[in-house]
Amino acid sequence: MFETLGIAALALATLSAVFVALLVGRRGALVRRERYLAEAEVRLRPVAVAIVDGDLDELVSLTHADQAVLAEVVGRLARSLSGDARIHVSRYFESSPALADELDAVHSRRAWRRAQAAYRLGDMSSARAVETLLHALADDDRDVRAAAARSLGRLQVVEAVQPLLLALVSRSVPRVIGFQAVLDVGTPALPELRAMLHDDAAGLRAEAAELIGQLGGASDGEVLVQALADPSAEVRARVAGSLGRLATAAGASALREALDDRVYFVRLHAARALGRIGEPDAVPALLDQARGDRFEAARSAAEALAVSDPAALLRAAAAPGAGPHLHEAADLLSV
Repeated sequence: MFETLGIAALALATLSAVFVALLVGRRGALVRRERYLAEAEVRLRPVAVAIVDGDLDELVSLTHADQAVLAEVVGRLARSLSGDARIHVSRYFESSPALADELDAVHSRRAWRRAQAAYRLGDMSSARAVETLLHALADDDRDVRAAAARSLGRLQVVEAVQPLLLALVSRSVPRVIGFQAVLDVGTPALPELRAMLHDDAAGLRAEAAELIGQLGGASDGEVLVQALADPSAEVRARVAGSLGRLATAAGASALREALDDRVYFVRLHAARALGRIGEPDAVPALLDQARGDRFEAARSAAEALAVSDPAALLRAAAAPGAGPHLHEAADLLSV
């Protein structure tokens, strides 16, 4: 028995030593990689600047690892740029092996490598990556889908707007990433977003309404006013928020009517939007809502009054039967 225990103890000690050695080796490899990346970024930054500025006359001979680092450095430099800078970046990577390497890597068996490739493709500014990235939106791995969504936005792919909204509604990509990707596409996304206001899926209509409020202008006010009659309360609430951002006269009138919506959170968003616009004609209706509506909607109406007509709020709060929400908003106003 003691012999068996001794053998087991020896085996356990051996396994522990192997495990520790592996950890030490892995840590050493990670340290060496971090050191290489830091050195490579410093060394390749002048090349990256030359690419973005269009001053690189010929393709630089680089290792595969250096090409990957260069793509990330160029991406960071070019994220706030547009026009010629993106054209220069695209031309460089389309003539280098780096683009083909990353396009191949999107099909890797390793999820982390697919995600890394999908992310880098967005920084290479090449239209050749679009089809691959659209397919990557359906990848089994959430990180890969998120990286693909981010890159489609970076590439300003208009045909990605509907797939991105579908991904938003299905929650297959994080909302903040999918939403930002459509914002990155910019105003060219608006025709597709306007068409989606008539889609059968309420979720798509809701996302489209909110995005129109972020990307659209006064000319979109009428489209949103019509959408304020949508059968879905969620869509009506998002439309109300967008009308508050666009602040058109027709939108303000429609929002006053929305204060009578049968669903409380639509009334809540309508009140907030009217507060943002500062619509004086809505003051009587906001006072009524602040005095007698459901808690959340009443508070929103009182807060809207504090923005749109502080004097009216203070008078109403001083009158008998003002209620807690008007008192609270008046107290906060005086702080």
